[in-house]
Amino acid sequence: MYDYTVKCAQWLRQQEIKRDDVIAVCTSITIESFAPLFASFCVGAIFTPWNPEMDIRETRYYMKLSGAKIVFANENSVDKILEAAKLENHDIKIVVFGESSNAIPYSKILNSNCNLDVNNFECTQIDNVNDSAALLYSSGTTGPPKAVLISHYAFLCNVLSPDGFNAEGIPLWFSQYFWITGVLLTLGCTANYRVKLFYPKFEEEMACKIIEKYKVTWVFMSPSMVNRILRSGYFKKYDVSSVTKMNISGNIFTEQSECQVKKCMPNADIIQMFGMTELGGIVTTTKPNHKAGSIGTVLENSKIKIIDLENGKPLGPNKTGELLTKSITMMNGYYNNPQANKDAIDADGWLHTGDLAYYDENGEIFIMGRLKETMKYQGHQMSPHEIESFLLTHPDVVDVVVVGVPHLEDDEHPIAFVIKVPDSKVTERELQEFVAKNMTDRYHLRAGVKFLETMPYTASGKISRKDLKAMAKNYQTN
Repeated sequence: MYDYTVKCAQWLRQQEIKRDDVIAVCTSITIESFAPLFASFCVGAIFTPWNPEMDIRETRYYMKLSGAKIVFANENSVDKILEAAKLENHDIKIVVFGESSNAIPYSKILNSNCNLDVNNFECTQIDNVNDSAALLYSSGTTGPPKAVLISHYAFLCNVLSPDGFNAEGIPLWFSQYFWITGVLLTLGCTANYRVKLFYPKFEEEMACKIIEKYKVTWVFMSPSMVNRILRSGYFKKYDVSSVTKMNISGNIFTEQSECQVKKCMPNADIIQMFGMTELGGIVTTTKPNHKAGSIGTVLENSKIKIIDLENGKPLGPNKTGELLTKSITMMNGYYNNPQANKDAIDADGWLHTGDLAYYDENGEIFIMGRLKETMKYQGHQMSPHEIESFLLTHPDVVDVVVVGVPHLEDDEHPIAFVIKVPDSKVTERELQEFVAKNMTDRYHLRAGVKFLETMPYTASGKISRKDLKAMAKNYQTN
């Protein structure tokens, strides 16, 4: 790994890549894709990950936003990148993992420096540890992703932190580079000599097969991944008793789901964490004695407060408002977007997360939903999370997202997009009645239930509410 990294870094220098130039990687995490990530740090460049599943429109967007000079890509992405570069009139060199007549083979880079004395290689000096090391991207759940600058210091803190992504034993995760957790896990586990198990994408049964075969002890997954395994029943079909820690982050993970996982993994601590790309890592984590459904308590070197939505004043225990936070790993800012910086970070340095939350008397924090996702029925504010949490208790529901459909008289009517258990006979009407019989009137699914084969996802792996809201407009009622 060291040899590959140094040879890759030397090649970047031969291409006259210098400090603060941007280097992109457009591939899933593979056995060889680590080298450009580490090499970009070695030469003082800024690393940026692109999703290899992007279409032409998205590729043009990320290319223009980042200004990358070189991209390391898989075979399937080369032609797409070339077309985007032509449309943008952007000069970019492409290195391919594999074969392509239109790109430089990655193997050629390694062979061209085969006689390099790697042991005498010297990295470019970083004068300020707070300089930007990576250009990552916000989740883009409600709008276009923004480019987030993360510092060398933030990565260093994550590598050294005992609360983050450095658990002992054999880890398993499916986060790609274009999720901040993919970068943090790669850095943390490499720096701490952990084994990496490679599998190209998340699949419910394969995840459990890997845990059983390799006696995985530490797992990181998103709530959606865990819920899909729970509903599929694979946790019970395979031996997952080796797992002693399951870390979950990325979205709301309900109390019901957490209790179900605990039954399937009696030997494991189920640990919820809260973080954002903009925070450069996590700011809360749960401990074994914390309540199910909580995201835990605030970590050292971080601060959290909950503010009133109307007057911005701090709230006491058990009062819901917007969650604000500070952290020593917080982003350097949004790249070339001063207005977004002004909107996100107030004059006192607090980052507005856009999450609705409260804390209890013990300081445990509970996420109630997203501020921009709240719906209104006849003037009453309501969180879609409450309906989603209840629908997830239905045995035939694998995943669900509730959004508002505009209504002329009532403001909005909730509609539920549902993925059901394979071969389930449950009907849309049954789920509507399930909510109607158990929840107050304003939560009733007046706009109906729509079954989907798959949910639309953002590049960071979160469910794209933006796309679902666009779909919901087709069901607008008068």
